[in-house]
Amino acid sequence: MMSGQTFNSNLPVLAERPRLPAWPSTLEPVAEDSTPPVAHHLWVLRRQRWKILSFIFACELATLIVSSRVTSIFESTAVIDIDRQAPSGVIGDDSTRATGNDADQFLATQIKLIQADSVLRPVAQKYKLLDRERQFQDLPQLSPAQVEAAPILLHNLKITRPPNTYLLLVSYRSPDAHLAANVANSVANSYLEHIYSLRVRSSTNLASYMEKEIEELKAKMEGSARRLVEFERELNVINPEEKTSILSSRLLQLNTEYTNAQTDRVRKEAE
Repeated sequence: MMSGQTFNSNLPVLAERPRLPAWPSTLEPVAEDSTPPVAHHLWVLRRQRWKILSFIFACELATLIVSSRVTSIFESTAVIDIDRQAPSGVIGDDSTRATGNDADQFLATQIKLIQADSVLRPVAQKYKLLDRERQFQDLPQLSPAQVEAAPILLHNLKITRPPNTYLLLVSYRSPDAHLAANVANSVANSYLEHIYSLRVRSSTNLASYMEKEIEELKAKMEGSARRLVEFERELNVINPEEKTSILSSRLLQLNTEYTNAQTDRVRKEAE
């Protein structure tokens, strides 16, 4: 090839096609449904049925084993009806005092009384609940006397109150069903006995106080009567009931004699 020489290509020239303008498409693409049919699910279940059945059987077997090894817990509940219809006092201003709307405070006080040591101690000693609940195993340094004097607190005991009622539910949980029932009933009975003893003691104290007040009032009345007799003697009172003195009696006698004299004078003048 020599420089300066030009070669004309005899290849055909491809004419460019005119490009059409792009028009906006008004058609939306049709969404394809990707949800597999029901037959596909049934096919999967038939294919994996042995695995599914094996898993269900293993779960049931594990549940049976765990249930057989877990200790059953029984809960017994005793219901106590709180009566607030009685007046707070029977003598003096307390007998006419109206009871305020303090039901929540009153029932909270009764719940604390049920959990008091004087209520729970007889029940705990009767059924040996401290040993059953293993409360002092973590404190081996305590002597039996200290354990006996320690305040009673039962962890399995629960006191609840249904809303808007005057009822208290005493519940106790234990692996022994009979023990749970006996403890719940015994706690309720111990609470009732404690309340009755408090009321009897209060009535006895009130009666003793009233007897003492009556004796003091009687002594004061006897002293006042003695001083009144001495004062009447100083005033020369003849009849203490009519409060008549010697001067009053003499004046009454003179008036009677004067009336008699006038009557006699009139009679004689008439004769």
